[in-house]
Amino acid sequence: MLFLSIHPEHVQSIVKGRKTVELRKRTPSIQPGFKVVIYATTPKCEVVAVATVDNIQVGEPNEIWRDCGRLAAVSEEAFDAYYEGATKAVGIHLSDIAVFKKPVSLRELRRRWEGFQPPQQYRYLDSAQQKFITTRETRLGGCVSS
Repeated sequence: MLFLSIHPEHVQSIVKGRKTVELRKRTPSIQPGFKVVIYATTPKCEVVAVATVDNIQVGEPNEIWRDCGRLAAVSEEAFDAYYEGATKAVGIHLSDIAVFKKPVSLRELRRRWEGFQPPQQYRYLDSAQQKFITTRETRLGGCVSS
C-alpha cells in the first residue's frame, strides 16, 4: 500500500471525482490494482481516502499533458511549472475512491505509528499500518471505475 501526500485542493478534486490522475515526478514501484492512501497535507494533515491504481503512465511531460492533463484537473500553467526542466512525468490513474467517514489525523497516525512523518512525495506502508488503514469505515467517493 502506497501512502501519497497530496495538497488539500487536489485531494478535494479526487474525492469529488474531478481528478482521476495524480501527477508525480518519480515512478513508485506499484502495479495496477495497488491500493494508495490519500493524505491531505498542511493545513489539513489527515488521511481522507483510499483508492485503487488503474494504470501508471510514464512519459515526457508533453505526452503526459496530452493524455492526462484534463484528468489531472490542473491548469496547463501549473503543470508546466511543476515539470519545468523535467524529462519524465508520471500519471497515476486512480479509481474506486473510498472516502473515510472520519478522516485520520496526523496526531492519530503518530499515536499509532511511533515516529511517523508524512512523506514529501510517497512512502510504502508496512503490514500493521496497512491493516489499520483498511479497517477504516468508508463511503464511495465521486470517482468510480466503470
